[in-house]
Amino acid sequence: MSNVLTLKTDKSGLFHAEASPHGVNVMTRNDAGMYEHVCLVPYSDAVTHLDSGRYDDIPDEGFTLHLAVADGGERGWFAFTAQHEVTMWRWLIAATFVSEMKRKNGTTMVTEPDGTSSQVAIYSNGTAGIAVYPFAERLAMANNIEGAMIERYGAEQGTENAIVFYRAMLDERHGELTAFGRQVLAELHDHFIADLEENGWPEMPAAH
Repeated sequence: MSNVLTLKTDKSGLFHAEASPHGVNVMTRNDAGMYEHVCLVPYSDAVTHLDSGRYDDIPDEGFTLHLAVADGGERGWFAFTAQHEVTMWRWLIAATFVSEMKRKNGTTMVTEPDGTSSQVAIYSNGTAGIAVYPFAERLAMANNIEGAMIERYGAEQGTENAIVFYRAMLDERHGELTAFGRQVLAELHDHFIADLEENGWPEMPAAH
């Protein structure tokens, strides 16, 4: 089952994932254009794989996997817990935000702590900018949005409130952030930039 974690395709459409009664059926397309079964991933494992960053460098495959998990839930094949649901919303909003920043502001090459280079999206408020990473976005949202909700309302109600908050941040029909969602994330990143300018290091992790 671990082979799903290392699937990286150079061509769009090679990776395919679909809901089944027993989990997410992961397939790849062969040279003949037919899809071949690779593995069956339990729904809860698929959520964990998304949240852990396994698909951060291959977002198209991440979106495909996310859609399959959501489809399985809608069909009654996967009983979402509140934690599963908040994790799925957090992943989707972070991935959508990073995608929008790439289209709007482009990307830049940065040197990671391990010496490797990677191409990352940029958030800009018009006067200053900061690199944005999917993993760091999810961590920032968990800390600043979910954390605040849980602190105020308790774990159970706070998580439910965070889900409602996240739903308001994303336009599911058009696959983009709402004006509210963009405002929330802009304010969050403006705070990170201000902290960076004042203290020389952002509160949000610079890399994963």
